[in-house]
Amino acid sequence: MTMPQKPLPKVPPFVERKSRPPRKNGVDTRGLLSLVTMLVSLAALTSSMVGAGKLIFDVLFSDDSADRFNGIFVKVVVLGVAFLFGWGTGLASIRGFGNLVYSYIINIYAWGCLIAVSALYIKVIQKLYVQTYNAEKFWTYLIILLGGLIVLLFLHLLVEDHDLRPFAVPLLIISVMQLFFIIVRYIFTDDAKGWMVVCDFTIFSVMILISILMLLHIGIFSPLREGINSLFHPARL
Repeated sequence: MTMPQKPLPKVPPFVERKSRPPRKNGVDTRGLLSLVTMLVSLAALTSSMVGAGKLIFDVLFSDDSADRFNGIFVKVVVLGVAFLFGWGTGLASIRGFGNLVYSYIINIYAWGCLIAVSALYIKVIQKLYVQTYNAEKFWTYLIILLGGLIVLLFLHLLVEDHDLRPFAVPLLIISVMQLFFIIVRYIFTDDAKGWMVVCDFTIFSVMILISILMLLHIGIFSPLREGINSLFHPARL
């Protein structure tokens, strides 16, 4: 004969509600901000780089008419502001919200920037060899080259533990090529303008110096990188 079992006591409603796991009805704010900042940064960076490509084409890959150089300072400022805006939002996306996908995209952009700078450097070498430029055009060539290198270095700072040394190799090779053309121009030709060798060696010195610093990886940008890291990881201080 079995004894009748006592019914289990009912759990009060408030106890039952506490024992249930919380429902995840909210939006992942961190993931949403990571995506939004990535898209905003990507749009700004892409726009500035497309604009820079148009500017470079107008200056170097078309005729040498003077109107191509009018307002060059304003154009550089506009492109610089657009790039810095995209760079800042990209920094928030990668460092602030941990967007790993955007790190890979930035790495692709860095290699694309290196290809553009290399092509630009080769075109500048051709312009220097022909010797049809004036002082204004020379400084424009130098500013555009430095601008491309600055963009590359800023992209490098976006990604943690990014190695610049592989990026220095193509620039060093092109620098050696420029040295070869300098020797050919001033030794093996009779119509070279001797005073223009200063312009050739100015470009050569700037490019070789930056390339060697990138290759040695001696940490010139370490203070800036550490300052950026401290903004998002104060514990590292």
